[in-house]
Amino acid sequence: MIKSLKAALIIFAALAILQGLILIAIPDQGGAWLGFAKGPAFVYNFLALLGLQMIVGGFFLIIAAKDPIRNILWVQYAIALAILMVAGNGYSILRGYVTFKQAGPGIIMDAIFTVAFLILYPRRKPHSIQ
Repeated sequence: MIKSLKAALIIFAALAILQGLILIAIPDQGGAWLGFAKGPAFVYNFLALLGLQMIVGGFFLIIAAKDPIRNILWVQYAIALAILMVAGNGYSILRGYVTFKQAGPGIIMDAIFTVAFLILYPRRKPHSIQ
């Protein structure tokens, strides 16, 4: 089960790093793939900063994947991030900021990782009384 958790963390981290690089290097193309129009110039500053955060978080998750038990707080970070990304995208759809076509892929991906992380989360076995 730990091997599966390690793999899930690495995949989640790699996708975060890739998204971060897209936000920094080709934000227009990344937005166009999701159906967003080109935004005002100041938005690219926010996207670059978000991209940097995604890259840094991804690198720390890769490091944490080497020993998830020892780095359990990073596993909890991944769970919280995946849950909050689903909630944030859902909220944005409900408020009319984006459509499901735009936010849906992120919701689906993060929901899958949320379920995987919760299933694979290392739990302590109860102590047996002898």
